[in-house]
Amino acid sequence: MGVDMTAKEYLRRVRHLDSTISAKLEQIETLHAQVTKITSVLSDMPRSGGEQDRLAKTIAKIVDLKKGLRDEIEEYIELKEEAIKLIDSMSDGRHRLVLTYRYINGKTWEEIAVEMHYTYKWVHVLHGQALAEFENVLRMRKST
Repeated sequence: MGVDMTAKEYLRRVRHLDSTISAKLEQIETLHAQVTKITSVLSDMPRSGGEQDRLAKTIAKIVDLKKGLRDEIEEYIELKEEAIKLIDSMSDGRHRLVLTYRYINGKTWEEIAVEMHYTYKWVHVLHGQALAEFENVLRMRKST
C-alpha cells in the first residue's frame, strides 16, 4: 500500500480490481464468440488466409487477456483477503458491516441501507465513521 493512500483509496482498489476482472472476462467471452463465428465461416468455405489470420490474431488476444487476468485475479484475492482481515480487526460491528457490504460485496448505498435497516443518509454517516476507524487500523498496521 502506498504511504499516502487513504482508507477509501485502499478499499476502492478491491472494487476496482473486481470490476476490471469482470470487464476482462466479458472481453474474453466476446472474443470466444468471434472465434466460434470465424471457425464456422472457415469450415463452410475454402481456406482463406485472411480469415485464418483473423482467427490467429483473435486467439492471441484471448491468450494475452487470460495471462493478464490470472495476475489480476491473484492480486485481487490477496488484496481482498488482506482487506477482510483489516476490516475484521475493527472494533465496531456496524463499521465492519458497512465496509464489508460496500467494498467486499460491492453493494450499492441503497442496498446497504436496506440490509442494515438504516436510512440512506445514516449509512453515509456510518461509512464516514467506518473509514476513520479503518484509517486507524491502517496506521497501526504500518507502524508495526
